[in-house]
Amino acid sequence: MAHAAAVTPVSETKINTFMAQVYLLMSVGLAITGLVAYWASNDQQFLVNLYTKPWFAFGLFILQIVLVVVLSARVMTMSPGAAALLFLLYAALTGLALTSIFLIYSSQQIYSVFLLTSGVFLVTSLVGIVLKRDMSSAGNYIFMILLGWMIMWFLSWLFNFSTFNWALNFVGIAIFVALTAWDAQQLKKIGQQIGSHPARGGLVVIGALKLYLDYINLFLLMLRASNR
Repeated sequence: MAHAAAVTPVSETKINTFMAQVYLLMSVGLAITGLVAYWASNDQQFLVNLYTKPWFAFGLFILQIVLVVVLSARVMTMSPGAAALLFLLYAALTGLALTSIFLIYSSQQIYSVFLLTSGVFLVTSLVGIVLKRDMSSAGNYIFMILLGWMIMWFLSWLFNFSTFNWALNFVGIAIFVALTAWDAQQLKKIGQQIGSHPARGGLVVIGALKLYLDYINLFLLMLRASNR
């Protein structure tokens, strides 16, 4: 009887609730990132520290890495509230790191790309959620392509070939579009299995983090593409 209860399908209501919690937390994280980035872009002292003190920017980067590692490794054993706070702290640090976009791009340009990215992200997520075909096997290929792209992106900073860099930008957009659809489908599968699992809160946070990173990377790549 216990085994039978464990494999009982989760109701659509519980699945939808799980997905809504993931997307809501991700949206709150994005809002915090945007507000912090806008605030910091108007703080002259912060800008001076960011661009004249290399250790300051490096420290922000290290803190972001530490938070992602801690969340990924401990999210299932932490309380949902603590995990969510760490995620929101990471979102705030990302906002500080993204302050420079307000110095490179106009507010209108950022706003337009934000709307475009949101539309692409929403449609792509819906495709991943409603798509009947299982994308699990595609995930391995997507991650291999992503790894190759990251290596080429790093090399592109060492060898400045404008046409090659431009092509990499659009390849990156395609990769994160595919990754968004894949993550959305995997999250739906998780929602179908966990029900009232004790680790549900942690899974909401890690799901929000994955979608948040997909969105941020997609936004930055599309913003860069808009500048040509």
